[in-house]
Amino acid sequence: MLSRVADSVFWMARYMERTDNVLRVLRTNYIASQDEIQNFNWKLWVDGLGANSPVSELEVNGYRDAIFHLVLNKENDNAVIVNIIRARENARAVQDYITKELWQCINEYYHLIQDKQTEVSLLKNDPVTTIDKLLKESILFYGTVDVTMSRGEGYTFLNIGKFMERSLRTLDILELKLIEMVSGGNEAMHWKYLLYSLSGYEFHTKQYKNALQMNEVVHQIIHNTLFPHSVLYNMLQVERYFKRLDTISLPENFKEMEFLIGKSVNGLRYGFNSSISVEELKEQISHARKEIKSIAYKLSTLYFGYT
Repeated sequence: MLSRVADSVFWMARYMERTDNVLRVLRTNYIASQDEIQNFNWKLWVDGLGANSPVSELEVNGYRDAIFHLVLNKENDNAVIVNIIRARENARAVQDYITKELWQCINEYYHLIQDKQTEVSLLKNDPVTTIDKLLKESILFYGTVDVTMSRGEGYTFLNIGKFMERSLRTLDILELKLIEMVSGGNEAMHWKYLLYSLSGYEFHTKQYKNALQMNEVVHQIIHNTLFPHSVLYNMLQVERYFKRLDTISLPENFKEMEFLIGKSVNGLRYGFNSSISVEELKEQISHARKEIKSIAYKLSTLYFGYT
């Protein structure tokens, strides 16, 4: 597989995963702001989820502004609409390496997000219904990948991108929730909505028998390998799929990447302590994020030809 093809597939998956995470957080935060959390800090989340302008320069006076910036604002490099456009551009560039069904799935998602009615529904009506429609397109994307893609190199790079991006987004969402909790409010309520943002509340009620506690919530989000949004689970998947590249890699490149991924996995497994202070947890999150980003950078230089 050409390096440019692997790069396009890798980034197509990252853009789609980024979209899914932003939509889930946005849906959960909208419900939280309407039901329980007073004076919800939308600026924090708009900035934290990837706005490319300092938060002070953005007008975020409520959930409508937040929805616009996070979903529809083409000037925001990390808005949902921009991610979908870029995922489609990458998919178009590698149509010979993905299935017809997968291209059609991404193309339909693109037309849905571009539809004027989508904008009207998000900004004028109840946004949850429209966000749910967009999330269904994400689920359709994952299902289409699973049942139509051959298990070759393209599938491997796609999954490396997906799981790497999910690891980073889980860390981001956890850190933002820790920052938000400083402003006060019922701690259990914050943990509940954090878990909803990661589609993990039902999992928590079945796996952990106590009332919502910081150490158990953090354990689930960082360490629990049965939880599909935990950072350790996702980095183990990155490790698993990367090992499939052994026979097609230059030995020195493979060994360097294998070492970096293994170091990150062991750091998550043994270096993260769920029974620590919030400030110490933030430091650990920052360190884990830097390690994962360094893996992505090294992958780009060794396998995608970046300089």
